Order: sequence, then C-alpha cells, then structure tokens
Amino acid sequence: MNTGDPIPFTVVGGFLGAGKTTLVNALLRQAAGLRLAVLVNDFGSIAIDAALIESASGDTIALTNGCICCAIGDDFAAGIEAVLRRRPVPDHILVEASGVADPGAIAQIALLDPDLSLAGVLVLADAEGVLARLADPRLGDTLRRQLRAADLLVLSKTDLAPAAPVAAALRPLAPRAAVVEGAALPLAVALGHHAAGAPQASGHGATFAAVTLRPSRPLAAAALRPALEALPEGVLRAKGLLVVDGAAVLVQRVGRRLAITPCDAALEPALVLIGDEAVWDGAAALAALGLSS
Repeated sequence: MNTGDPIPFTVVGGFLGAGKTTLVNALLRQAAGLRLAVLVNDFGSIAIDAALIESASGDTIALTNGCICCAIGDDFAAGIEAVLRRRPVPDHILVEASGVADPGAIAQIALLDPDLSLAGVLVLADAEGVLARLADPRLGDTLRRQLRAADLLVLSKTDLAPAAPVAAALRPLAPRAAVVEGAALPLAVALGHHAAGAPQASGHGATFAAVTLRPSRPLAAAALRPALEALPEGVLRAKGLLVVDGAAVLVQRVGRRLAITPCDAALEPALVLIGDEAVWDGAAALAALGLSS
C-alpha cells in the first residue's frame, strides 16, 4: 500500500510488432534520475540492454539507473501490489500490454486504485501494416479496441510507409488521441517526466518542444479548465502544479484526457506544455489567463 501521493501509471499498448518493446527500452535508457517500474509479461520479450542490468532475482530485474522490471505473468494485480510495496516507491509505473490486450481495460486499474494516477494510454500502430490488419475480420476488433483507448497514438515504422494517410484513417478510430509520427519518443512526451532533460528531435521528422508557463495572477477553475481542454492537438502533454481558486492542484493533460486534482506538493507553481510547434500557440492562448513564459 502506497501511503504518499498517487503514483503515475502509464499503459503502452498496440498490436504485435508495433514497436512497444522498442519504445519501453528507449524509455529505460532515458530514465536516469527517475525510478521507473516496468511491468511486463515476459522478460525475454524486452531484451533489456545488458549495460543497464545491475542484478536479477526471481521475477525482478534491477537496473543501474534506479529502474526495475517485473515479470507479472497472469497475476497482474499481484504484480501491481508488489510494486506498490517497494521502498522507495517508484516515481512512475509503466505497463507494457500484450499485443492482443485491451490497454483501456488495464488503464481502469489506475482509475479505480487510489494509490495510482492514470498518466495516459500510449498505443503504437505500425504505419506499414495497421490498415491491412484493421480490414482483417480476425484482427480488426482487437485493433479497434486498442485504438479507442489511446490518449496518445504513436505511428511507428514511418520510414516504411507514408504517415499522413494512415494518421487520417486512424483519427476517427482514436477520437480522443493526439497523433505522433515516429516511435522514438522523449521521456517527457511519453510519460510527462523530464528525467532526461528537455524534449529533443525524435523519429522521422518529429520535433518536440517544451515551454514552461508561470502564473502572474490568481487562476480560476472556471476559466482554466476550458482553456486547457481547448489546447491545440499538437500539445501532446500539459503538466504542472498550479494554485487554482486558492488551492494547489496538479494539472495533467495527455491527448484530450485532462485531470485537475488536489495536490499538497510544495513546489513553485508552473505548467509545462510539451508537443510540436503548437505549444507556442497553446502558450499564447493561456497567456490571457495570466500564464506566461
């Protein structure tokens, strides 16, 4: 049982071969300074870089950067409970869903457990093959469930197929998701953390930026929430601590999922927008509320 603030919880889903394991490995390599707990069905599938492994015992691999990987098999609830009992507690829990799993169902765990806070559902889609699989009557339903769950839809293998027509075809199937081309995501985009520094250029033509906004006057929830909901799609994440209506709150937005929750952290009020060049348009829109860089 975690007795502190809820731990952010991210699900990485997508069909077999979409690139989930590659993404998880990349995030582990970036996670210096972040205690990341990764839950997977099978260690053999993730091929952790040997240079990162500090020790292995039973169903847990400890990494040199402070992260851990736990094999959960079929007992997912027990795996979550074991991670929550660890001391120090993880800064973030990442679940790599199996290729045929519904990531939305896994995300429900974070919505129901007071020790967890859903930080987002990332779904990878293979730009080269996803449309053909959607048309396959044996696979289509599984893929559609995965896409519907996405807060952030990541198009992988964009070096093998043009991304724009695939993105256009998938948008109606992932109605609340922001779409990113290229699966080499910075940690700040994937998880909302800055352990590896500011977002950098990533993937095939995908460039990410971040802008930090600070309040110059008191903020009101009646104005803040609709302004955050109206941010352009290119703002992939917004995260920060603000004082709203006189109370400290944690603001988290990924894709179109927005959460504003009470928070007692003693940090300087600030909001970080992360995404493509649209972050500057988002910053301009929030300036009217008194949030400026």
